Amino acid sequence: MTPIPPADRDSEPFRLPALEPPYRGVLTLRLRPRRGGPEALLRLRYSLQGDVTRPWRAVLGGISAGETPGGTDGWWRVQVGAGLAIDPADGAVLGLEYIGAPPAGWHGVDSADQADALAAALDALGADTVAAVIGASYGGCVALAFAARHPRRAARVLAISAADRPAPMSSALRALQRALLRDGLARGEGQAATALARALAITTYRSEREFAERFDGEPVWRDGRWRWPVEDYLDAQGQAFAARFDATRYLALSESLDLHRVDPAALDGARLHLLAVAEDRLVPAEDVRALAARCGADFSLIHSRYGHDAFLKEEAAIADWLRARLAAPERMRGRALPA
Repeated sequence: MTPIPPADRDSEPFRLPALEPPYRGVLTLRLRPRRGGPEALLRLRYSLQGDVTRPWRAVLGGISAGETPGGTDGWWRVQVGAGLAIDPADGAVLGLEYIGAPPAGWHGVDSADQADALAAALDALGADTVAAVIGASYGGCVALAFAARHPRRAARVLAISAADRPAPMSSALRALQRALLRDGLARGEGQAATALARALAITTYRSEREFAERFDGEPVWRDGRWRWPVEDYLDAQGQAFAARFDATRYLALSESLDLHRVDPAALDGARLHLLAVAEDRLVPAEDVRALAARCGADFSLIHSRYGHDAFLKEEAAIADWLRARLAAPERMRGRALPA
């Protein structure tokens, strides 16, 4: 990796070597966990894409998202890129890998720990503040935790499909997924357990309407039993996920979703923009609306057959919302990036 050159305060501002592909590196961060345990050193991957001399935006996704939001391999490449809603030419886009397993002595990984990791990453990269923290799904939970714990470090926070705490029904379903994962790990069948747990999760990511439209067919007799049309889809989704995501990481991040808690009183509603999806079965729209009412945040509601996955599938609606909330220019205080 080419090192970031030191900035000369008496010379013209420097730029990263190129906008594409994203610039990648590894940061060593020192963190103390929210839920108890010793301070630990963590090495987390990051990506930085775009003009570092203009206000930065941190972009965070769901539990399966990597540290690269934009570019050809980015998890949100439909929104992050040249000419898109989050354009790296308007200011650098920062992505950060999630803490995927609790260090020794930690009692789990909280969304607050991920927020503190983002703050530590900004310190390491020399950015005192960012123009925005933008998060969707689990990333929205982390964005809310960042807003509560580091209120002066983001000019605005945009959270999609995230509330101040998990819905009890969603926690119940994730508890069953974690039971599958623990059982699979105990039997040495972590990959199979990951596939099954993910298949169960998929039923909460999409809406009843979409499933009815796509899978309302007759069963077929195959391999000595009846199979319904939806089973092939669930199997494919689970196996694809298990091929790139291990059971231990899945277990930790699933638990982190249920550990998530943010005090609405700690949020500055004037800086907070929330988007909910009416058909979201995982994060009920009313929970997001209630959070907005308690802290005075901007609230928007869209409809989507894709339910919780609308942030990935409703490209136009999400892009319009992002552009509208990011339109006003903001200034970012910062130091020179380290060598």
